[in-house]
Amino acid sequence: MATAQSILALRKQLIAATGESQNTEDAVIILKRLKEEVVATDELLRETKIGVTVNKLRNNTAKEVADLAKELVRKWKADVGKTGTKKTSTAAASTSNSTGASPSPGPSPIPAAKSPEPGRGPLPAITTASSAKPAASPAPESQSPAPSSSSAPNGPLRRQSSGGPPRTHKTDGVEFGKGKDATGDKTREKCCELIYDALAQDSGAPSDLILSRARALENHVWEENPPPAGSATYRNKMRSFYLNLKAANNPGLREGIVSGEISIVQLYNMDPKDMASEERKAENRKLVAENLFKAQAAAPQQAETDAFQCGKCKQRRCMYYQMQTRSADEPMTTFVTCLSCNNRWKFS
Repeated sequence: MATAQSILALRKQLIAATGESQNTEDAVIILKRLKEEVVATDELLRETKIGVTVNKLRNNTAKEVADLAKELVRKWKADVGKTGTKKTSTAAASTSNSTGASPSPGPSPIPAAKSPEPGRGPLPAITTASSAKPAASPAPESQSPAPSSSSAPNGPLRRQSSGGPPRTHKTDGVEFGKGKDATGDKTREKCCELIYDALAQDSGAPSDLILSRARALENHVWEENPPPAGSATYRNKMRSFYLNLKAANNPGLREGIVSGEISIVQLYNMDPKDMASEERKAENRKLVAENLFKAQAAAPQQAETDAFQCGKCKQRRCMYYQMQTRSADEPMTTFVTCLSCNNRWKFS
C-alpha cells in the first residue's frame, strides 16, 4: 500500500505529465500505478489531494487518460465507502459488547418462610408475592443506562459527504464582526461569512485557514473596488464568487482556494466560465459545438463557379449563393465571394 509521501510524489509527476506539454504515456503509467497501489481512505485523500488532481483528468483530451481517471475515481469512492462501513460496524460492535458485558442483576432470592409459631396458622400467600415485587424492580434500573449510551450525542460531522449537515461558521464557532481582523462594516463581514460557509461546506481544513482565505479574498475585492465608485462592482464580484464556490458540483475550485493552489489574485481575474466545474466546462463546449453546427446547417448552399470575375484581383475562382432579399416579384440577390482574395460583392 502506498504511503502519503509516495502518493504526493506521484501527484507531482501526474501534474507535470498532464500539463501544457502533455505526455499521455507517462500519465497512463502513473494512473495505473495509483490504481494498483493506493487503497483510498477519507484521511489519505484529504491529506494528499490526489483525488482533486485525478478528478480534473476525467475530461482530458486523451481518451485513455480520461477513462483511467474515471475508473480510478469510481474505485476510490468504493474504497472510501467500505472504510466508512467498517468504522460504523466496528463502533456498533463495541457498543453492543459494552452493553452485553454489564451483567444485569438477577432477582433477589426470596427468603425462606419461617415456620409458624405455635398457636398461629400458616403465613398468608400475599407475603411471597410482596417479597417478589422488589426483586423484579431492579431490572428496569439496570437496563436504563443502555439507551443513554447509544443516544449520547456525538461530535458534529464536518463533511457533507459523510451524511451530516454541511460545515458552516456556526458549527465551527467562528464569529464575524469581532476580533482584530474585523472590518467594522456589516456588509463586508456578511460577505466574509458567506465566503467562509462556501469554502467550509465539505472541507476538512482547519477553521483558521479557511477564515484567513475568506478574509483575504474579501479584502482583495474591496481594495480593487473602493467605494463609492466600486460598490456595485464589489457586490457583483462577491455574489459571483459565492455562487461559484458553493456549487455542489465544484469541489475542485474550493479545494484549490483553501490549499493555496489557486491564489486570490488568480481567482479575482477568473471569468465565471473559468470558475465553473470540469463537468460544466464540458457541457459548455458541447453546447458551443452544437450551436456552431446548427448555424452552419442553416447557411445557404454555396457553389463554386468561374462565371464571375473578381474586380479586385481579376481572378475567376468564386463561390456564390442566391437569396430572395426583396419582394417575390423582384429577382433574387446573388452573393459572390472570391476564393483568391476573399473579396465579396453582390448584385441583383
